[in-house]
This record gives sequence, structure tokens and C-alpha cells, in this order.
Amino acid sequence: MPTSQSDRVAILRSHRVRWFVVGWLAWLSISGALVIALAPSSPVIIAVLSGVWVLSVTGTIAVSFLLLLASPTTERNKPLWLRLKSKYSRNLGSTVITLFAAAVTLPILYWSLWDPERRRNVITFDRDTVVGHPQLHTLFLNHCLISIETSQDSVLFPSITLFQRADWTSQANLEVDPPPKCFLGWHNETAPDCDITSTSYTGSCQCSNRWSDRIEDFEWQNTSYRAFTLTSSLSMVSPMPTYQMIVQAFFTYDTTKARTDASRVLSPSLWIAVYDPTLTVREALENGYTRMVLINANGMTALNLGLNYREALGHAPAYDYHLSISTTPSMDLQCDTSDAKGASGLCWLSLFLQFPSFERQVSRQDVAMKWQDVAADAGSWFALFQLLGWITSGLAWYKG
Repeated sequence: MPTSQSDRVAILRSHRVRWFVVGWLAWLSISGALVIALAPSSPVIIAVLSGVWVLSVTGTIAVSFLLLLASPTTERNKPLWLRLKSKYSRNLGSTVITLFAAAVTLPILYWSLWDPERRRNVITFDRDTVVGHPQLHTLFLNHCLISIETSQDSVLFPSITLFQRADWTSQANLEVDPPPKCFLGWHNETAPDCDITSTSYTGSCQCSNRWSDRIEDFEWQNTSYRAFTLTSSLSMVSPMPTYQMIVQAFFTYDTTKARTDASRVLSPSLWIAVYDPTLTVREALENGYTRMVLINANGMTALNLGLNYREALGHAPAYDYHLSISTTPSMDLQCDTSDAKGASGLCWLSLFLQFPSFERQVSRQDVAMKWQDVAADAGSWFALFQLLGWITSGLAWYKG
């Protein structure tokens, strides 16, 4: 039985050490439960773990409270309120209040606020500018100058597919002979092949070999088409804004059949799809990276391409070009195969594609709240719990 002052001081110190250990055990319990509770994505599992977490921490606090009532034998006959008064520690009270508030509130916040935000998909937007250079491309992103490899961020010309609807006779009838043409820079029949030129080459080159060698049948949304595709390659780079890609495809047209079927003669038309060269035309259509656009086939059509790099939900990011289209129609129709006139030659579609600027919009799928956002939000709430514990424990008013 300790009766001396030194014994009572030793007992008090042992109680303080005990409380220090108990406080740290409670904190570790909360931290471990937090890591476990945040990991699964099922709300049911989260609710169960949250309940276990609250019960475990509440039990720790209950044990700590019993330890608080445990007194030396010389004090066991004193009234309870005197024993609490003599043993009460404001620091300990602040710790207990803070941990208890965190143990009860944080699981509720996660289940009702943070987890739904973790599951909610949002689209984030950003803008940058790709600056062409022979071996280096530079991005001005968020006011920072970043250099990256050419192969990863070159501005490639897109792939193109021409569609002729099989059940619509007012459309141009695509032909493979003579073969279609493709040029970069300008129309030049003697220009070198684009595959043997460097990415810094700014002159003219030919890319006609990138056309498919036949017209294929294509089904899309229960409609049959004849599809003619030009597949872009890594050598088909736009080294600077307004550098042009010129495409030509040949066709015939029957005005008599068009009048018979539609009661009027329209200018021959085709559907066109412009899409990222890393995708097939079916992938681009199915994932929403392109769509068919109706154009006048008998004329010169200019397409200004806006760089829009976006990520469709559940798919890898790719370019979805913004199209600005203008057409200069032809004044005659020399390819009319009707019996009344007879064709004097083939008609051809001419496409002029260019990037007016290398300014790029980047849009990506993301979640409304990331893990670091959850941690930051939980930290701010815990700071509020500490403030409340500091006030309600009386530590804020203590002057000793």
C-alpha cells in the first residue's frame, strides 16, 4: 500500500504511461481500420467494416475509461466523482474525444459522401499546344514548357473512309480504276513516297499506297455501305499548321436512275469518316471517336481539323477531330453514265485536309474524387475533431 508522496507520484506516472500506450493503441486501431475500410468497393462491405471499426474503437475507449477508474487502494473508498476529478487529464480527454469523433464520423462520411464521389465519373478538360520540330515536340501545358519525344506526340494526319450507301442511287458510285491518290504538301505526281521521307520534311510527298486495294462491304446500324479506306501511317506527319493533305477518289453517276428512284437529280454525294489512325473505322464508330458526314462528292471539299484528344468511357484515349467543312462544287458532271448523255470521263472527289493550328483540347474520363482527395478531406475533418476535443475537454481553458 503506497502511502508516501513518492509512491503516489510513481503511481501517477504509471497511469500517465498507461494512458499514453492506450491512446496510441486506439490511434493505430483507427488507422488500420481506415485502410481496410477504404479498400473494398462494395457498400455492404464498407458498412460492415465501418461497424466493426466503430465497435473496436468504442471498446478501446471503454477499456481506457475503466483504466481511468482504476485507482490505488488508498483511493478506492473515495466517491466516484472525486476519483474522476483526481484522475482526469485534459490532454487525455482531448485525445479520447478526438478519436471517438473520428471513429464514428469518418466511416459515415466515407459511406455517404466519399465513396459515391469515388464512383462518379466526370470529364476533365485541358488545353495545350503541340509545336512541331524535326526531332522534338514541345508542349505548353499549364504554363509549363515540357519537351517530349516526336514519336509520342507528332500530329499525324487522320485515316479516311469514304462510304457509298448501297440502297441510295443519289450517291456517287466509287471506282478503284484509276486508283485513288494521296499527297502531302501539294499535288505532285513526281514527289517521293512519304514512307521514305523524314518527319521534318516539309515538301511534297505521295501517300497513294495507303489506300486499300479494293472497295469493301461494310455494315453499320443495319445499313449496307461500300467502303473505301485510306489508312494513315507514322510517316504522314503534319510538320506545321496549314500543311495540307490532298486526297482524290474517282466515281461515276447515273442521273437517270437517280431521277427514277428519287424523282429528282441531286449532286452526287458520299459519306466520309475521319478518325484517329490508331483505330479501325469500326472501332472509331463504335467508340464514338468519329461519325459519318455527308459531303458533295462532285467538287473540292476543304476540311479543317481541330485537335481533340479525348477518352471515351472504358476505352483508350484517341483523337476525335473537330471538323469544319466547306465545298466548292463542280459546274459540270462529266461522269454521267445514263443513256441520255453517256459519260465523257470519270468524276473525282478532292479533299483538302489541314490543321489550322496545333492547339489541342484534351478531355479525359476521371472520377469526381481521387484517393488523395479523400485523404485530404479526412485530414481536414480530423483537424476539426482535434479542435472540438481541445475545447470540450477543457484544455482550451486550462491555465496551469
